[in-house]
Amino acid sequence: MKIVMIGGGGASIVCGNTLRILGSKAQIDIYTRRDKTAYTPCEQPFVLRNVLAFEDMFYATPPWFEKKGLGLHLETEASAIDREKKTITVNGGEVPYDILLINTGAQARDPRIPGLTGDKVFTLTTELKQARALDALIPTRKRAAVLGAGAIGLEMAETLVKQGYDKVYLLVSSPQVMSKQLDPDMAEKLEPVLVSGGIDLRFSTSVTKAEDQGKSLELSLSDGNNIEVDFAIVAKGVTPRVELARAAGLKIGITGGIEVNPFLQTSDPSIYAAGDCMEGWNMLTGEKSLTALATFSNRSGRTAGRNIYFGNTVPFTGALNTLGTEVFDTTIASVGFTEKAALKHGFQVLTAVRKGMTRKVMFDGKPLWLKLVADKASQALLGAQFIGPKEVSRMAERAIIIIGEKVTLGKLSQYENIFSPPLGMAYEPVTMASDVLISQLIKEGIPVKWA
Repeated sequence: MKIVMIGGGGASIVCGNTLRILGSKAQIDIYTRRDKTAYTPCEQPFVLRNVLAFEDMFYATPPWFEKKGLGLHLETEASAIDREKKTITVNGGEVPYDILLINTGAQARDPRIPGLTGDKVFTLTTELKQARALDALIPTRKRAAVLGAGAIGLEMAETLVKQGYDKVYLLVSSPQVMSKQLDPDMAEKLEPVLVSGGIDLRFSTSVTKAEDQGKSLELSLSDGNNIEVDFAIVAKGVTPRVELARAAGLKIGITGGIEVNPFLQTSDPSIYAAGDCMEGWNMLTGEKSLTALATFSNRSGRTAGRNIYFGNTVPFTGALNTLGTEVFDTTIASVGFTEKAALKHGFQVLTAVRKGMTRKVMFDGKPLWLKLVADKASQALLGAQFIGPKEVSRMAERAIIIIGEKVTLGKLSQYENIFSPPLGMAYEPVTMASDVLISQLIKEGIPVKWA
């Protein structure tokens, strides 16, 4: 059997490695237009603040691919797929396949702002070209604007502050930061951290026009003001790269990603898709969605590999809008629906916002905030949001299982947790917040589902 993969991102590499771990003897070839691969793109902001070097981003080297028996073809871009002949076109020649995996990734969303182009405008993508250009530029400048307040936008704003910038604007088109992961009552607890860190936050503000002034870039804002910066970083999300799949006649989903079945097969049973280019779905509702995260790429790559090997027996679970990041030593982690999203989907919502501690102050405990969002009908969690020290990311990982397995609040409140005074609290924050939700059910006369 000959397995061919288009794109050298994490999904292809993980898929190939999964096949080898399972014992596949198939010929596996990966074709990528990149000059290097097997690195973690999420680490770019940390390279740019000199916490890591570019070399630290790489998790596999050419000898590793050779050892695994994975044919890696760098700077080799596939230009067409012929489904009838079962070939791809590479450098003018044809490469046959029995099974094809498409992992063409995503590209930065174009905000379509007049004048916002040229050598003073940057985006961070899964490729390193822009990051290398920024690495050379950042030490020579002192003023910048970041457009977008998702994880990358926040991380890049902090990077510029830590590189000694005199002015860092964070331009947020919505009334809050991280609007897809945090409700307003949680976002407002994060905003003082950003301001005290040195970021000039501008809410409900977008750029209407940009003009290159030679040595600077002038941005006209929707609030009527103009700001002058040395350069701008656009962090407004990504869109899947599906041109190759569309040209081959494969089905494109309503989100713009490549449509797949539960086993990650496209509309052509011989072709799978994984990673940022693939249309996924919400684990709780089945609603179609896009997820451009390393963990999603890895999971979808493993699932594709298992289904290629076992013959379509491992359904993909979907995603839970899971995200974590750290800005100015504060960790933000979110899983599942926000309250706003849950209401939009028609759930009868219960919420609890609580302040807690990782452990007692005497054991270097730190304060944290969390919000739980639950459904009255099922009495299961729909979402969880955390702001605090690094430990909250572990709490969020616990919430992933709780939400995904639809554990009821009554059952959750009876689960054990690890406790020792130096490690945590006997009445830990998630259990405490779930008990608050149970109290709300009781007050409304709703029988609690204890199992």
